[in-house]
Amino acid sequence: MLGLLTTVAIAGLPATCAAQAAKAADAAPACVRAWMDATLRMNDVVAVGTHNSYKLAIPPEELAAMQAARGPAVLGLDYAHRLIAEQLDAGARQLELDVVHDPQGGRYARPLTALGRGVALPPAAQAALARPGFKVLHMPDVDFRSSCLTFVECLTVVRTWSQAHPDHAPILILINAKEGQASVPGGVTPLAFDPASFDALDAEIRTVFGPDRLITPDQVQGRRRTLREAVLAGGWPRLGEARGKVFFALDESPAKVAVYRGARRSLEGRAMFVNTDEASPAAAYLTLNDPIRQKDRIAAAVKAGFIVRTRADAETIAARAASVAQRTAALASGAQYVSTDYMWPDPRFPGGYTVRLTGGEAAACNPLRAAEHCHSLPVEAPPGTPVRGYLKPAARPDLRQILAPPPEPGSPRAVADRAIFEQTRSLAGTPRWALATSDVRGHMFDHFAGALGVRLTPQTAPVLAALLERAGEDRSVVSNAKHHWKTRRPYLGGDAEICEAKRPDLALNPDYPSGHAAHGEHVAMILAELAPQRAGALYARGREFAESRWICGSHTYSAAEAGLVAGAVVYAAEHASPLFRQDMDRARAEVAEALAAAPR
Repeated sequence: MLGLLTTVAIAGLPATCAAQAAKAADAAPACVRAWMDATLRMNDVVAVGTHNSYKLAIPPEELAAMQAARGPAVLGLDYAHRLIAEQLDAGARQLELDVVHDPQGGRYARPLTALGRGVALPPAAQAALARPGFKVLHMPDVDFRSSCLTFVECLTVVRTWSQAHPDHAPILILINAKEGQASVPGGVTPLAFDPASFDALDAEIRTVFGPDRLITPDQVQGRRRTLREAVLAGGWPRLGEARGKVFFALDESPAKVAVYRGARRSLEGRAMFVNTDEASPAAAYLTLNDPIRQKDRIAAAVKAGFIVRTRADAETIAARAASVAQRTAALASGAQYVSTDYMWPDPRFPGGYTVRLTGGEAAACNPLRAAEHCHSLPVEAPPGTPVRGYLKPAARPDLRQILAPPPEPGSPRAVADRAIFEQTRSLAGTPRWALATSDVRGHMFDHFAGALGVRLTPQTAPVLAALLERAGEDRSVVSNAKHHWKTRRPYLGGDAEICEAKRPDLALNPDYPSGHAAHGEHVAMILAELAPQRAGALYARGREFAESRWICGSHTYSAAEAGLVAGAVVYAAEHASPLFRQDMDRARAEVAEALAAAPR
């Protein structure tokens, strides 16, 4: 899906970066951003966003009246968001706005409320609602409180933030065009949307976002006959071209989308993409809100090139139950935009349910389209956060100062290491040798499945999978220590059998401390914190994994023991990172749900 670089020129970065780099991790540190901007397209990312991003809380007494009249389903309205700019600061790259048509102004200026008594609005709100133009609210009269009452005001907030953060990943703004019946008897009836009102809606978008800030269907379609044809041919802008820009999608029924399209072949001249099916000539964007039931359709659409939005939660159900099943499915689905009502936990609900990307990232490489090329490097990270790992390089432990030096040649420790190596060659062909062989390769989820009590996968535990990958970058200090001491592998200089191939790269990689052993202990400690009821078995498996290295013969006993210490030290150091602790909290819920669902 991804092509190689030629020459890239990105503001603030070197004019030329390695054209031969097949992956972001292979590019020079100063060229990672340039590599992504020139290689990835805007549909090669994943980001979290918010549902009904403008919504403020319904006062408790009004909510109680609504619940008494309509039943417990009203609890689905019992959520609220922080200001849109604060959401964007926290990494939201998808917003959702509900608009109602108000060409004369004042139509929604006197909300009844669920109590039927009306409410005195602040003067600024009264003035905003009195002006002609589209308003932003959820349900007239009953759920009308908004952090930005007019469409233009909401968009201006986004534009102002965008101008202050010009390198942000593309922001998707979903639009629901509200119409239908009054929310309460005697309440205001929203006006229906017709071609003229949609023309006016497009016009308001363009008054705020000029062509230099707005990605439109025409730009993506280019010279292709249809928008769908362009999308399937890879027509989305490259990431570098899409940074600092927004794009809109009309998330509506087929009938309303048909009114918006009119007689157009695709969406020629329109400001917004539309939610439609994959076969439509206007297909570019799809809303597929159920990542569990629609997972196959989401995956197929994303792989084909469409942009998909799904939901991690709905109707406050997941937050109340502290259930992460839908969140897990959403993050693993491949949908480019995952929507939530809980970028921050609701303190009223136990469990602290939230939805964020790991490492505090605002955008990451898409798990279905680009993850293997990015090696856990972020597409967009908040200022001040480490690009790799949870710890900045200067904050990572210096193992040269922490570990005992490797044994001196001829010392009792060195003699013991040699004796252990020679004696364990007799284990070849035994079950323990077979285990050591299997421990050489494979995913840690497989290596620790028995000890944890459940076999996880990146699909069933996407937060934990991303956490482990990012945390692995902090183990780079093991390599630093290896190359400081430069000790030889125990099998070199002889013909004794070891449990893996004697590759040239293995011989060139020093012995002490063992990176494999550090990796196993690091993972064991993380998993034991997430599943303390399995801690004993996990710690034992971590040691067993380390011991496989000297049983195999690839490392000395001393190197494996030093690796155990190194893994534990890195794990402890990572707790200084707030992002690590936050990701551990999210991963904990994921693991708990997987364990609860595991066969007994």
